[in-house]
Amino acid sequence: MPRGKRLVAIGAFCLMPNHFHLVLKEVSEGGITAFMRKLGTAYTLYFNARHERVGNLFLKPFQSRHVSADRYLEHLINYVHCNPAVLYEPDWETSHVVDPQFLGGHIATYPYSSIGAHTGAHTPLRAILDAEVFSIVRTAPIQKMLQGARLYCADSDIP
Repeated sequence: MPRGKRLVAIGAFCLMPNHFHLVLKEVSEGGITAFMRKLGTAYTLYFNARHERVGNLFLKPFQSRHVSADRYLEHLINYVHCNPAVLYEPDWETSHVVDPQFLGGHIATYPYSSIGAHTGAHTPLRAILDAEVFSIVRTAPIQKMLQGARLYCADSDIP
């Protein structure tokens, strides 16, 4: 099937049980909106067919934020990759992490995230990610990732 023009470049992603996070760079004007519409429609059709149901799947339209600084991008990607932490330590964003090694192991091996591609693992997922983001964002140890993710949570206006 022929593809249309490229809409976005994907920098990072994480699929959670009830939501997902994407770090996207708009390549074509209106590309993010068009991409999200296509993604939402395709997934809704798949989900409805699989579960023999009809109707809307998503309650609200997608939310987005403009990223204008590399440091902010770094914290954002840390936040996206640390999102699975809530499955193991629900209060990780605001309280002390009980076992950072345990949590780090689970985050690093979470199969529905681009973290493996960002940490250098040989994964087919790397092919869908934009190579430019790898030159901008340095992969950090888990403690630094959690710290960056907390900074993103605490202040979304990081310069």
